[in-house]
Amino acid sequence: MTFAQPLWLLAGIGVCLALALFFRSTRKKKEEALARFAAKGLLAQLTRNVSSRKRFCKNTLLVAALFCCFAALARPQYGYRWVEVKRKGIDLLFALDTSKSMLAEDIRPNRLKRAQLAILDFSQQLEGDRVGLLPFAGSAYLMCPLTLDYDAFEQSLNVVSTDLIPKSGTNIGAVIDKGIEVLNNDANHKILIILTDGENLEGDAVFAAKEAKRQGVTVYTVGVGTSAGELIPLGNGESGFAKDQDGNFIRSRLDETMLTAIAENTGGIYARLGKTGEGLATIYAQRLALIPKEELQERRHKVPLERFQYPLAAALIFFILEMLVGETRNRMRFPLLTGLKSKIFRKRFRANGSLIVIIAFATLFSGPKAYGSKGEEAYLRGDYLEASQYYLGRLKKAPDNPLLNYNFATSAYQNNMYDDAIEGFGKALIGDDLTIQQKAYYNRGNAYYRKGAETEKTEPQATIGLWSQAVDDFTAALKLDPDDSRTKSNLEFVKKRLEKLQKEQQQNNQQQQNGNGKDQRDGKTGRQDAGQKQQQHRPENGSDGSGENNRPATENQEKQAARDNPADYQNRQNDMAAGGTAPEGTTGDNGKKEEAVQSRQDTTRRKEGKMTKTEAQQLLKSLKHEEGELNFVPAENSMRDDQQGKDW
Repeated sequence: MTFAQPLWLLAGIGVCLALALFFRSTRKKKEEALARFAAKGLLAQLTRNVSSRKRFCKNTLLVAALFCCFAALARPQYGYRWVEVKRKGIDLLFALDTSKSMLAEDIRPNRLKRAQLAILDFSQQLEGDRVGLLPFAGSAYLMCPLTLDYDAFEQSLNVVSTDLIPKSGTNIGAVIDKGIEVLNNDANHKILIILTDGENLEGDAVFAAKEAKRQGVTVYTVGVGTSAGELIPLGNGESGFAKDQDGNFIRSRLDETMLTAIAENTGGIYARLGKTGEGLATIYAQRLALIPKEELQERRHKVPLERFQYPLAAALIFFILEMLVGETRNRMRFPLLTGLKSKIFRKRFRANGSLIVIIAFATLFSGPKAYGSKGEEAYLRGDYLEASQYYLGRLKKAPDNPLLNYNFATSAYQNNMYDDAIEGFGKALIGDDLTIQQKAYYNRGNAYYRKGAETEKTEPQATIGLWSQAVDDFTAALKLDPDDSRTKSNLEFVKKRLEKLQKEQQQNNQQQQNGNGKDQRDGKTGRQDAGQKQQQHRPENGSDGSGENNRPATENQEKQAARDNPADYQNRQNDMAAGGTAPEGTTGDNGKKEEAVQSRQDTTRRKEGKMTKTEAQQLLKSLKHEEGELNFVPAENSMRDDQQGKDW
């Protein structure tokens, strides 16, 4: 026997003790008053019809009835029952490789972009499946936890880049270990989908895959790229391609052997992503779509059995007996057998008989209604998905029922399904019940605020609109209940957040305008200088120097040159790095000396894990007008793995 809320028992004991002391104090006061009223010898004759035992019995029954009421409030529980909780869908965790090799362009536009588009297309055909995003390079980081909010998942996916994870390289073993940690739940099917080129440079991926199988995680691998491979662009606006420590160009190739071994060790399959993302479609068609829905729903909860009915029934019996017991002496020898012939009993029964009959009928016919609906039971035990599905089914029969819409919206809100919650609370406003209207306005305001908070960093203008609607709803709720302290507090809080966000947006807009004006002035000056130089070096054929034939070699041309003759392309790149052409106004020797010193300094800083001056300037320039979207990048040591010397 356990009690869900044992504090009610302590409160009951306190109340019963206080009541017993009150009865004792009252009895003593009555005895003292009688002693002053009559002589001691006459008291026995004056009080011969009063039974002190019956009075004590009545008081005891009253105290016992009250204690039983408090015991019922404490919710006694004995035994348990198993309840099936229906859950639709599976858990899908996408692990996306963000290493430098994913910039290779053997599939268009590049490996990373093609993988992002494939995941986006794949997620649009899911329904009821929780999805999560786990970018990885030299380490793995959970960017989007498992969620049913596909919009939030898409926003996280869109900002993935090769600069996301500070630690470079590729560690497939680490991402499998992290996936096991994220998928450590009671779901029947836990699936990790890894999209990578398979060039595992760190960790033991096969050993991690075997551990995943022991933990019940199925790993599906998707190969991104081609077996022929491709050179790795430098990225960040730089031309050229990545080189190893010996100065040789790096060609990244798809390692299908490694990926196949990982998938087979966990019972999954391997598929090549392809040019249009057909690899994910293959995995879904061959494996995920074949998982039977009945198997997905096998999940049971252990629910304790409530036994509050027994102390409540005892309290009712005690109350009835207390009403039937009188305080006068009964001259009959067997009062219980002949009580019906007693005038006193008949008088007391007529006085309280109607009340007894009402209580008896209420007890007999209200038992089955004491239990809530399936939706309410699911909501109380925290299974908000089942509760929302139950009310959604009820709404098909009565779509305009305000109470059903309100209950559905409340369950959807707890599920973080804010769009459904906002719609449901809006439909709940059509009823005549002012209490439901006030609660609907209040909760819809909360839903608007929560939905706006999700896009505060990525889409601040949308957040401003949502928070403005939240302010309107809180204001409407206050009109219906001006004394609601929660609504007042929420209204003030949202107003402050809204004002702060609006000020930040105004400042950002002003800074952008100032920055654009400065760029235009700088651009105008630059064009004037460029015009003077073009006049000094005008082409002989009379063109203005802006044609295709007069432009520097593009990145594609450099890539083709590297394919045709890598050694010659490399020598030309080295000559350029050594300062083969001196800028105007300086001598060639001085330029070479300065660039050589700068090159040695840059090499030293890179070995120390620091940025060079040029890299720092490029970073500041790229962040000049950046407002920022998500602060999810983990703080890690920026030192490279110098022992391996591989950061792609």
